[in-house]
Amino acid sequence: MIRLFRRSIGLFAVVLFIATAAAAQAGNGEKGVINFLEPKLADAVLQHDKEIFVLNGCAYCHGVDLKVRNGEAADLMHSALVAADVDGNLLAPLLRAGIPQTAKLSPMPQFSDLSDHELADIVQWIHYARQDGRYKELTAQGQPSPSGDPAAGKTYFDKNCASCHSMQGDFAAAVAKYPGNALKLQILRPDALQSDPSWRVSDLQDTKKIDARNRHQKLLENYSAQDVANLLAYLQTK
Repeated sequence: MIRLFRRSIGLFAVVLFIATAAAAQAGNGEKGVINFLEPKLADAVLQHDKEIFVLNGCAYCHGVDLKVRNGEAADLMHSALVAADVDGNLLAPLLRAGIPQTAKLSPMPQFSDLSDHELADIVQWIHYARQDGRYKELTAQGQPSPSGDPAAGKTYFDKNCASCHSMQGDFAAAVAKYPGNALKLQILRPDALQSDPSWRVSDLQDTKKIDARNRHQKLLENYSAQDVANLLAYLQTK
């Protein structure tokens, strides 16, 4: 019964989104994507995650791109809880339990009847959408960039980057290869970790690349503009 009720909410949201899609084409602004049907993602797994997120009504309040549409839902794009979540260890139990109404936020229903796989799909979409959204925020044109502090950048590098990267090795080459803003884009999304979805066994078993991609995606979710400015200032002093 609960599942049927929530499915009805999800289908209502689908109809509402489609009915207002024409308005969305004129520009969604900060109200979030309304026409969730496009674009279709090349990664079939992520496309499935997106559909589960939408069909269970999550997009109606949180926005499929995590831009809150109704002003009453939690801001998942900048949530400290989402930032701390690892593979659903925090989000999945919260989805199962639901959240009661507060003075500022609407209640969130329980998703107690969803399978572990369905909850994992929702969690994965939240993290993907957050990574994509944070990248767009950090690279938006016309946004003033804070002044970087090389000492703070070194502290960040030593804590988060030095276990895999070296200022005398790969980063020295990267600084020489990517001047200015190009280096910033490489910090956020390294070319070496960007590739089309692949189901080849060799790619699926490349745990080193998978782990590196996961670590960089987690950093991308949680970078502040100041973190990036500090890192650039440190790297460009070398």
